[in-house]
Amino acid sequence: MGYDDERTRFRAYGNQLIGAHLRLREMVDDLYDALDEGRDLRLHCLTLCTAVTKHHTAEDANVFPLLTDRHPEMAEFLSDLRRDHEIIAGMLQRLEAATTHEELDGLSAVLETHFIGEEKRLTGVLNALEPLGDLGIEVEDGRS
Repeated sequence: MGYDDERTRFRAYGNQLIGAHLRLREMVDDLYDALDEGRDLRLHCLTLCTAVTKHHTAEDANVFPLLTDRHPEMAEFLSDLRRDHEIIAGMLQRLEAATTHEELDGLSAVLETHFIGEEKRLTGVLNALEPLGDLGIEVEDGRS
């Protein structure tokens, strides 16, 4: 069995979700640093907004339908998370239009609440899934 097969076989999706959230939190911190230091905000804001959007799109398209199918008792919670994603998408648009501390504070608070809720309810369920391939919930931010 090759490295990629082993990696897939032992991948725990809940841990992958937590890792993605950690990287997104770091991107929020990077944007705060850029704001505080008066640096060019376009790249930091675009990186964060793109990463959050891709992450939530992957959850909506791949993760939530799978979990709804396997755990129908979670359907209402997952529907609430989808609504969160829509609210966050609007906040990201406002942040892109005006990258201010106020906009970032609001987004940061909503993201943190959203991430904590997802992690508490989904980590164990996701880690119990058999390896299915890439669910797309990882976040790549260009760091090594």
